[in-house]
Formats: sequence, C-alpha cells, structure tokens
Amino acid sequence: MATARMTGAAMAPTVASRGVTTPVRAIVSFLIVLVGLFAIAVLFEGAGWSWLLVTGIGFVAGAVAGRARFAWLAVLAVAVWHAAAIAFDLPRDAGSFWFVAAVGRAVLLALAFLVGVGVVWRKPPLAAARDGWRSMRRRSRRLVVAGIVAALVVPAGYSGVILAIGPNMFMHPDRSADCRTPGFAYGWAYEAINYDIAGDAVLAPSQVTKDGTTSWSCGGAPAPAGTDVVTSDGIRLAGWYVPAASGAGTSAPTLLFVHGWKDSKSGMLPFAEPLHQDYNLVLFDLRNNGQSSGDLTSMGLWEQRDVTRMLDWVATTKKPSWIGVVGNSMGAATALAVAAGDQRVRALILDSVHADVVTSFGNAMEEDFGFPGGPAAWVLAQGVSMQVGGDITSTDPIRYIGKLGDRPVLLTAGAADQVDPPAEATERNVRAALEAGVPVQVAYCQGARHGKVIVTCAKDWSSWATSFFEMARSQ
Repeated sequence: MATARMTGAAMAPTVASRGVTTPVRAIVSFLIVLVGLFAIAVLFEGAGWSWLLVTGIGFVAGAVAGRARFAWLAVLAVAVWHAAAIAFDLPRDAGSFWFVAAVGRAVLLALAFLVGVGVVWRKPPLAAARDGWRSMRRRSRRLVVAGIVAALVVPAGYSGVILAIGPNMFMHPDRSADCRTPGFAYGWAYEAINYDIAGDAVLAPSQVTKDGTTSWSCGGAPAPAGTDVVTSDGIRLAGWYVPAASGAGTSAPTLLFVHGWKDSKSGMLPFAEPLHQDYNLVLFDLRNNGQSSGDLTSMGLWEQRDVTRMLDWVATTKKPSWIGVVGNSMGAATALAVAAGDQRVRALILDSVHADVVTSFGNAMEEDFGFPGGPAAWVLAQGVSMQVGGDITSTDPIRYIGKLGDRPVLLTAGAADQVDPPAEATERNVRAALEAGVPVQVAYCQGARHGKVIVTCAKDWSSWATSFFEMARSQ
C-alpha cells in the first residue's frame, strides 16, 4: 500500500513541481490583475465592453496562480488599483457610486480567477472550486457565500427596479417651461413655422427663482403645431425661421438648431444669438417638447425623423445655398445620426454630446437621479428601447461621427461635465473621427457642466462657432 501511494504521488506531480514556486506565482498573478486594470483604464476608458477584458485578466491570473485559495489576491488588486488611481489621479470611474463598480469588478475577477485555476491546470472547474472551498476556514466560507449571494441578488433586484421605473423618467420628461421667442429674447423679427404666431402675444415669459434655481414661467399656453409640417410618422412640428440680420435673403447660408433632452427651441436661442448676423436661423421643437406634438421622447431614435422633416422644409421652402447644424446633447446626437446620411448638412457643431447612450445613462442616473449606474444603465437602455419600439443605442454618436467624410465637425464640451465627461464622450468621438479621416475640432469650456457651455463660456463659444462656420463655408 505504501508503495502504491508513493507511485500515485509520482504520477501526479503537484503544481509546485512545475518549475516556479507557489508564492512567486501568487505575486505574478496579483501583478497581472493590477497592471491589467491600469491598461484597461488607460487604453479602453469608457468602453462598455471592458468587463470582458476584466474577465480575461481574472482568468489569466488564476491560470498563473494555480491555486483557488489565492482568489483573494484579485480582490486585493482591485482595492490597490483604486487607491493608486485616487492618489495619483489616474483614469478611473469617478462617479458618485464608483465603489459599486469596484465591488462588481472584484467579484467578476475572483470568479474568473477560479475558472482559470480549474481549466488551465487540467482540473475540472468544480473540483478546483471544491478544493479551494475545503482549504478555506469556516468564516471565510461564510464571507464567500455572502459575497456571491449579494453579487447575484443585489444587482438583479436593483436592475429590476430600474427597468420598472427608469424608462418612464427618460421617455416622459417634464416639458420645458421656457417660452421665450426670438422677439422677446433679442427683438428679432421671425416667422412662425407651422403654428399661429398670434398666440405668441399671450406668452409673457418671465423668470422665476426658487431655492436658488432660476426657471421660466409663461403667462399663457403656446399655440400647438399645425398640420403643414408633419413627420413621416405623424408628428406635427413647430418652429421659427429667423432671417439673417444682414438681410442676405433666403438663399443665404442657413443653420438648423436641435435642442437637447427635456428642452425646447427657446433653449437654443443663446446658441443662435452670435450667429444671427450672417446666417438665417431655424429653431424648432422636437417631438414631445415645446409646441410640437408627440407623447414620448426616444432619446434621438425617432427624433431623427423630426430633423429630417425640418431639413426638408428648409430646403424646399427657403432653398438655402448652404446648411449647417448646431445640436446640443441629445439633439447633437440626433443631428449627427441624420447628417451621416444626409449630404445637405455641410458642417456641424455638436455641444455636450455623448459617445454612447449606455455610458451617458449611467452617469445621468448618478448625477441627476442619485442612483448607481453600472449594469443597470444597460438594462435601462434596453427598457427604453423596448418601450419606444427601436434600439436607442443605434443612434450612438460613436457609430456615426466617422461617416461624415470630408464634412467638418466641431465638438464643444464642458470640462466639468459629469454626465458626459470628456474622457468618456468627447475624446472618444474625436478619436473615432480622426481614425476615419473626418475633419474634427474640439474646444473645452473650463468649469462648465453638462449643457452649460453656452452659459459658462458664452463669449468663447461665440468665437468658436463663428470661426468654425466661416472655415467650413470656405471649403
């Protein structure tokens, strides 16, 4: 019996006999996770699929370590990485709920680590897990069980709640109360597009300050859109046509302005003001906003039909020699998606635009609603898509900015934007444009938050916009 046991041991060499000591492998696996997290943060910052890379790193680290009991090193590496990222201001998730993402990353790495141990060292994963389990103390086992249960139940439950209540918040935002007209705001003459301009006389817009927040109030309800400008799916659009102050005529270069989520054409007046001298201006309400009809917002998906319809109206009614577009936030993404396939648009200024809607949703959930983003943001995007009847991620700017060809684009953004931080939005879009050979410029407003570039850096934005469109028209 003794001889048989010795023979069996000789026929099944241990991991320690394979040339490298166990402590060395443990240290190397720890460094693999640490360096891997750094590489992901630097090279793939903001990428929605980075969790796949995290899984791969955990698998490789487990394969190198060769012992399931070293899975705690993966968790330690996550903690060390975040501490170093905070201390040295390295690229990382800096949202309000970054720790939630850190915990999820640690759990994912640990599970991938265990799989790597079992698969690469030719031990069935279940056997590797069993051996690792047996090597743990009772207290450690309880912690592992609690961690796995929390990792499965908490995200699933939270995602379910977000799926139930989240889509409604984005699809049915409160309509903007701003009812300023070009005449009220700047004394400009203007033409009403598809509504009775006589109704503007009863608006009497005024500012209201409450709890330090300034908003708008109107003395009367604006006139609803008529039936002359209607989209392919029956949405009635209302807008303004503002002739250029230079008196150049309808054939002069014309700019179309597209507002953002829960905003209206009135909110785009500050963007239009510095361009009024030399350009005819068209401002309009997207569906479910301002005076236009519709009962839901689709985050740019069906709003593309609104932009296309207004381009049709401009082209056929005014016949301009050149058309440019200015879009803000969701409106910028919508305009870009249309312009990618519509050569009538010769140049674009995109302000505070995201790169992909899932990342933007996650940040908005944290900044605007105080909820963690993470995987729930993807669930939210799917929920909105199901309810609006189409894939809202199909309008992601990162997909379209490279399709503009030789038409120039200017990206303006707030350096303090927490919904679409420059590294997660603007810089990604810039890289995509450059890789495709699209002429792209970028300008940052220091201190500006999401959608507030025109407020924080009004003079700078005016200079950027006028110079950009002059350059674009000269090409």
